[in-house]
Amino acid sequence: MEKNYLKDKKVKKKSAIKGVWLAAAFGIVFLLILVKFANSGSMDVFSGLPDSDAAYDIAKTFIRPTVRSTNVTFNDGSYKFAKQSDSVYVIKSFYEAKDGNGESSKTNFTITLKYNGHHSQNDSNWSLLNLDQE
Repeated sequence: MEKNYLKDKKVKKKSAIKGVWLAAAFGIVFLLILVKFANSGSMDVFSGLPDSDAAYDIAKTFIRPTVRSTNVTFNDGSYKFAKQSDSVYVIKSFYEAKDGNGESSKTNFTITLKYNGHHSQNDSNWSLLNLDQE
């Protein structure tokens, strides 16, 4: 009887070790998914693509250097947003710029941006495809 008891104990120990390794593997996979979600900069878990507000914020960083005035005001509440494909965004809006004399001018713009991946708040992860200012 003693021999069977030791054999059963050895088998149980092997299966317990396999269970620990399996739990550790699932834990590592869970941590990798959690880190990817935390670094994506997006609340969209499935596609990881940025939302319209993130694309609009990046659009403003691409437009500011093209304006001669340093006093530029964007109308954040009335922009229009569309997606051409999974990672190509089109934004239409306007900005007002004041010159040195205090005169303001309104300029409509349409900008097309391509999201290249990684953190969406970093403008180096975007490419400017087209910018029309009227």
